[in-house]
Amino acid sequence: MTYELYILPKAKKKLDKFPHSEKIEERLKELKNFPNVRNIIKIGENLYRMRIGSYRALFKVYEADSIIVIVNVDVRGRVYKQF
Repeated sequence: MTYELYILPKAKKKLDKFPHSEKIEERLKELKNFPNVRNIIKIGENLYRMRIGSYRALFKVYEADSIIVIVNVDVRGRVYKQF
């Protein structure tokens, strides 16, 4: 099953500021093949974390609609403060 990928504007704005944003975006595109993606950990009911080097991406999975929403991308120390 292939998932549609959406990035919230707040997450996209942060992502564009990072020096390796292209690399991070390539890794995020791998989420279309969820759950067959490496470095994924479930941290909530439908909330997951993906490790991308020193960065973390938090995303929600809506299996019924085959949608993944990237809610936050940041360095490890700051990404969880919102939650």
